[in-house]
Amino acid sequence: MSINFDERRSFYRMAVNCCIEYTICDEPVKHTAKGKNLSAEGVKFITDHEVVEGQSLDIIVYPIVQMHEPLYAKAKVVRVDKDQSANKYIVGVSMKETNQ
Repeated sequence: MSINFDERRSFYRMAVNCCIEYTICDEPVKHTAKGKNLSAEGVKFITDHEVVEGQSLDIIVYPIVQMHEPLYAKAKVVRVDKDQSANKYIVGVSMKETNQ
């Protein structure tokens, strides 16, 4: 595996394939998503439910290996792209507060 150090991000992104649950703050409904990558400051995931840039979310990232605790975080949506062919949303969030 090679790492592209030309990328101008503060933290390396690690590819993940995990389950994520999230709620839009002040809403009681839980939604599920599939995690795509994780960094020290953010998460990228794919979901069926539309979210809007700027929304605040409570997220839980469940590890694949059950030896680790889930990551709980308060996050803000910073990017949303719609995958028209799959009718899904690709969401990038910035984590503001975590249990770690």
